[in-house]
Amino acid sequence: MSSTKESGPETHSRRGSYVAIEFTPEISQQCLKQVEFYFSDFNLPYDKFLRMTAEKNDGWVPITTIATFNRMKRFRPVDKVVESLRSSKKLEVSEDGENVRRIEPFDLEGAKRAKMEQNKRTVAVMNFAHENVTDKIELQDKLEEFFCKFGQINQLRLRKDHTKKFNGTVLIEFKDLKEAEEFLKTYTGESAETLSFETRKLDVFTKKQFDLQREATRSKNFSGSGQKARSFTGHRKNMPKASRRRSSSKKDSKPEIEAPKAEEKPEEINKDE
Repeated sequence: MSSTKESGPETHSRRGSYVAIEFTPEISQQCLKQVEFYFSDFNLPYDKFLRMTAEKNDGWVPITTIATFNRMKRFRPVDKVVESLRSSKKLEVSEDGENVRRIEPFDLEGAKRAKMEQNKRTVAVMNFAHENVTDKIELQDKLEEFFCKFGQINQLRLRKDHTKKFNGTVLIEFKDLKEAEEFLKTYTGESAETLSFETRKLDVFTKKQFDLQREATRSKNFSGSGQKARSFTGHRKNMPKASRRRSSSKKDSKPEIEAPKAEEKPEEINKDE
């Protein structure tokens, strides 16, 4: 895949600053696939920022906000992103081209059940080298390629510490439960084989073991101090009015759309947080 940058300074528009690339059909498809992942049942149960933003605005999320996500920053200009999203069979774009949402509303209760099933297919792998990681996307790609040999994966997430740096732990969700179980059987227990990446020995745990360990660490380190609210960096303007499809209001009513509360979007990791 190739992309070309325009010469000269970054272009400025109502959608912000960017360096444009050539939106080939391949690039357009990659862009669409990425945004569809953000709104998918695989991602939304984990993505509190995106889910809450959508819930407060009748499912709509500003495309300019989506464009600030780590794996979307290379897709410029944003107008081309809008064009790509209009071809989606899973998402719809508002008439003004400012916002996007799922065509099928997100079912939170169904998502909770799906998340329980996800956890069964998810394994935690620890002890990756992380001290000198400068490009998490490059590392993401390497790890996806590494773990694909163990089975088809739905997503892979790099865990981060309180400074937002990779902490050496990866969560891998397999598409098939049997493949997850086979992976755990091979690399855990008394007769476990050694799993290594770039000569570094790795440790493998179930998602349940990982969660218990994380909660134990939180309890041990909890100081009782609160956390400062972080600023919302996305655009709030031009949020579309509530749709008749999702609202019981009369046809001509124009309810106000509540802006999302201040919260920072966590870095997304997927078979692209």
